[in-house]
Order: sequence, then C-alpha cells, then structure tokens
Amino acid sequence: YLDGTLSESVRADFEGELGANPTLQGEVQLQQQIDQALGKLFLPPAPPADLAERLRRASMVRTIPIANQRRRWTLAAAAAAAMIAWGILGWQFFSPTNRPPVYNPRLPLATIYKTSVDSGFKPTWVCEDDHVFASTFFERQGEGLLLAAMPAGSGMVGLAYCGGLSRYTTTMLARVDGQPVMVFVDRRENEEQVVPPAPDSGLHLFRKDLGDLVLYELTPFDAPRVMDYLYHADVPPAKVPAASPEPAPGAE
Repeated sequence: YLDGTLSESVRADFEGELGANPTLQGEVQLQQQIDQALGKLFLPPAPPADLAERLRRASMVRTIPIANQRRRWTLAAAAAAAMIAWGILGWQFFSPTNRPPVYNPRLPLATIYKTSVDSGFKPTWVCEDDHVFASTFFERQGEGLLLAAMPAGSGMVGLAYCGGLSRYTTTMLARVDGQPVMVFVDRRENEEQVVPPAPDSGLHLFRKDLGDLVLYELTPFDAPRVMDYLYHADVPPAKVPAASPEPAPGAE
C-alpha cells in the first residue's frame, strides 16, 4: 500500500479497512515514520561532478574493422551500455558512504517526540469514551487502562501508534500548561535499552511499572505530570445509542 503498487480495487478495499481499524492506522503511520527517518539518515551520496564525463570516456571502445556496419555499431552500443551499467552499480553498491541501512523499528523516544511535535502533535486516534480508550490498550498491550481526571491546564490530546519500545507501543499525547507530553506504554517484555534524551534537548524521561506494563513519560517538565493518572481497569461496556422516541399516534 505504501509503495503504491496495489491495484485500484485492492487499494480501495484496503483503505476501507484502514478507515475503520485504528490498529491498522497505527501500523501504517509507524511504517511511514520509519521510512521517513531512514530516508533522512541514509541519503545516497552525491555523484562525482565529473561522473558523466568519466562514464562517457569509459564507454568509448576501440573500433575494429567489421564488414557489417550495423553489427559494428551494435557491438559498440552494447559495450557502452555495459560500461555505464557496471559503473552505476559499482558506485551505488560499493561506495563506502552508501551502505544499506539496518532496519530498526525502535526509534529513540526523543526522535519520535520531535517528529510528532514538528508535524503538529496530532494523534492517530481520538478516543470518544472510556470503552474505546481502555479497549485500545487491552487489544495492543493485553491490559485495560483508563485515565483519571487531570488537573486544570492538563488534558489528553489522543493516542498515537509511533513505536518506541516496540511496533506495538501505544502512546498517549497530552498537553500540560500548553506543553506537549508523550507517555509510551508497552508490555515489559518488549522493553529493551531505552536511549535517554540528550542533555541539551530540554526533555526529561521518567519510567514507571504498572502491572505487566511499563510506562515512559517524555516531557519538558522536571517531574512526571501525566503517567500517574493512568490506572488499571476493566474495559467498560460500550455506550448504546439512545433509541429514538416513538412518534405520537397520528403524528405526521
């Protein structure tokens, strides 16, 4: 889907599923962010300024007498094409500054924070009620979570699926006194070495265990202001839409 190689019918079916599946939306957004990050980190080196001239000289072959003029030009063209192809392949694959990138879905939390803030701090999923909020964590992390009432000046923006500890990490976006704060939630078995933010980044990282889950809060404040309001809870029942009132007899 992200490579743009699906047929129109398959793409339409996939986008229909994408619009109704927040988990799938998170997978797509995570892969897009990984692709963008790798694209920035592993840009191919600029070709030498004289590459075209060097390839042109390399493609010049010594002419030998051949009775058939067409065959002579065919051989020369084939030799030139081979020279150019091998030259490009050699530069592309054997240049020491262009090694293939190593795929790593666990981007540093500070990188995810900066990318999210730079892109407008927009969530992947805005939960309409406690049922949706708790069931999202239950489906992704195996345990339901709810958010207690937060103080004035603080509030949740929404949930995002941008990786961090694993590809299944669920991240809560919040604002505290107008400042963006992110809380990364995942199973403890998915926790590996987490890279702390750089000292000059202005960010602070805090960790908390919650049952079998681990929470990391990345914040510009010098103390956690959000993650302590998350707590274990069963998934509440979904809200049932109120039935429309029956029209009065004889009403048109």
